[in-house]
Amino acid sequence: MTNETLERPLENATEAQTESPTLKERLARRNKAIEEKGVYVDDTPLKDADPIKFEVFYTKLSQSVNNARELARQVAASPEMREMGESVLGLYTPEGDAICLSPGLMVHVRTMSRAIKWMIENDYERDVGFNPGDIFFNNDPYIGGGHAPDQLVMIPLFHGDELIGWAGGMSHVSEVGAVEPGGMGISMKTRFHEGLYLPCMKIGSNDEFHRDYEILVDRSVRASVWWLLDTRAKMAGVKLLRDAVGGLIEEYGLDYYRGVSEEYIEDTRRATVEKVRSVLHPGRYRDVGWRGVDEPDLRVLLHGPAEIEIGRDGNIFLNADGVSSAGRHPVQATLPLFEGVLFNSLIQHVFYDTRYNDGTALALDYFVPQGSACNPPDIYHATALWGPAFAGGVAANQSISRAYYANGYLEEVHACNAQVNALIAGGTDLFGRPFAGWNMEMCASGAHATAFMDGNDTALAEFNAEGDCGDAEVWETALPMTYLGRTIRTDGGGFGRHRGGSGLLSIYMTPEVKNLEVGSFGGAPIFTAPGLMGGYPAPLCTVYVVRDTDLKERIDRRDPIPNREGNPETPDWTTLIDGKVEVVKGGNYIARPIKPYCIYTQPGGDGSGYGDVLKRNPELVARDVANGVNSPRTAEQVYGVVLDDSGEVDTPATAERRKELRRQRMERAVPAQEYKKKARQHVIDGTLPQVAKDLYADLLANSGKFRQEFLEFWSLPDEFEIAQE
Repeated sequence: MTNETLERPLENATEAQTESPTLKERLARRNKAIEEKGVYVDDTPLKDADPIKFEVFYTKLSQSVNNARELARQVAASPEMREMGESVLGLYTPEGDAICLSPGLMVHVRTMSRAIKWMIENDYERDVGFNPGDIFFNNDPYIGGGHAPDQLVMIPLFHGDELIGWAGGMSHVSEVGAVEPGGMGISMKTRFHEGLYLPCMKIGSNDEFHRDYEILVDRSVRASVWWLLDTRAKMAGVKLLRDAVGGLIEEYGLDYYRGVSEEYIEDTRRATVEKVRSVLHPGRYRDVGWRGVDEPDLRVLLHGPAEIEIGRDGNIFLNADGVSSAGRHPVQATLPLFEGVLFNSLIQHVFYDTRYNDGTALALDYFVPQGSACNPPDIYHATALWGPAFAGGVAANQSISRAYYANGYLEEVHACNAQVNALIAGGTDLFGRPFAGWNMEMCASGAHATAFMDGNDTALAEFNAEGDCGDAEVWETALPMTYLGRTIRTDGGGFGRHRGGSGLLSIYMTPEVKNLEVGSFGGAPIFTAPGLMGGYPAPLCTVYVVRDTDLKERIDRRDPIPNREGNPETPDWTTLIDGKVEVVKGGNYIARPIKPYCIYTQPGGDGSGYGDVLKRNPELVARDVANGVNSPRTAEQVYGVVLDDSGEVDTPATAERRKELRRQRMERAVPAQEYKKKARQHVIDGTLPQVAKDLYADLLANSGKFRQEFLEFWSLPDEFEIAQE
């Protein structure tokens, strides 16, 4: 990548050349130097002179950032930030390069960096001004962030009259005034459906928020408390961080702080390159991820490929040629977000034992086609849901696992992260106040399986591995939906020699409040968490909505009500009560009005499986059936494990059952060339589902590497087009 900080003064520079260059000039010099040399700084004299001091200082810096994040969490208003840690804080150079970041949302390692650079490149230093006590805000995802709910607070750090850096905080805010409550709805087709955008605005001076900013927010969103108070919480964190930096400068000196900040970035670049060289087998790896929308008036299938080249020099290049084009739907991402998903994947699966800052970016380059769903052609496309970026992240993860495997590693080899899904709600709460938001129970999704163990149940969402599901009582107050039960989803994780983790499944009853609307987002009508090495994908997220129920009467009579799933084929909420059942395959449900005493079920997400199901230890299958993680049907039909009446493994019957399943596999098997011949004829004849034909017509309309290789693979003429009805 080409970005970043301050070139060291030339020994023979004239006085005019060295006096007070603007931040814009300094940023341009840094970008040029990095492009020419491929390094952040040429050497690390401070580390070389005293490596212990170098490490001690970073420990203090890192602890300061972590303390600031924890303070911000404790004073936040929203459950997302307070309960679940949907936030990250960081320190930046004067030109906006990340030096040190807290744990949290690793997707946003560089989004604040991009926002700071955007202000510098757009002459904010001259036209808006950077002064002590200024507060800047951004939630424009085309500048930095992922979508409108990703909200950044940035303050300049001064030593006397000199701007010496930036402190920033980001969190996910659960209400932004969008067409659907919460800001992440499936019905959003353009940016103008997505709520209030504030692109790099100065919202405060002298450490005080401007009154007109607060009025604007208060009059533009359903429930301004989350936005306004969480912004104050982030401000508390960055002010604490500013004080900590001041204390470190007083102890170590300004020159040391300046120099060591640059060296940390270069040191990270070197560590990143060395890590790649030592653990990932060099070569070219290719995979693809999928997302989509299946609504009454919108059916879209989205293609998210990734071709990763791992060089012997330790650098990584990702080519995303073949990403679906941008369109009028919410399932797309900006370039900053696509970049963030890649960093998130690499930091968690490769660079977990190095520092993470802008140095990580210097070892990674990528290409994303302009006009695609991960690099839209203009700033008006909706970005509420990040689908293709997550799909590209899935493909990158699969490729990284294969690179580990090729180098002889097993513990680092993993299947795919969970498909995640979440509830949104809005209306009037139990106290008669307007409310809107979405819960983060997706942070208790199932983890992916690995090459040596099962994925953990209700463990994490990869975009925030620290998060959890939060307390049910907190969500009941915030949204409010009444919990009938929280349980682990049966048959949720992808099957395999090692199974994926099963995610959380919540069963809600709609309370007696006015103007309630409920929906969900994040799913897709296609498997989006594929398995690895023969493992099964995680299943689709399926939402059940049961209206016109007899729940109130059953409660009055103290009759049983559904508080768990039961048999996945006939869940308890479809058999224990009377009502009109709506089944939403894929998990996306446009928020719409709903009456009291209805049932709404919400799966969080599940991890995918690893390896052949018939190689799974039968005792583990029996354990999972006993714990309700897998059904008896799955045990026998998928894993080939026969259980007796007491739930113990019938070893002889299991051996026979698995032998029969292997025989059936051989009967169904088709030679690869024969399969390819039949599939080619489907492509030529256009005998594909319409949504698939639309997908390939879009991809082939773009002249690029994907089109060329598609035609070569299927031996098709240059003028070939997908047949349409």
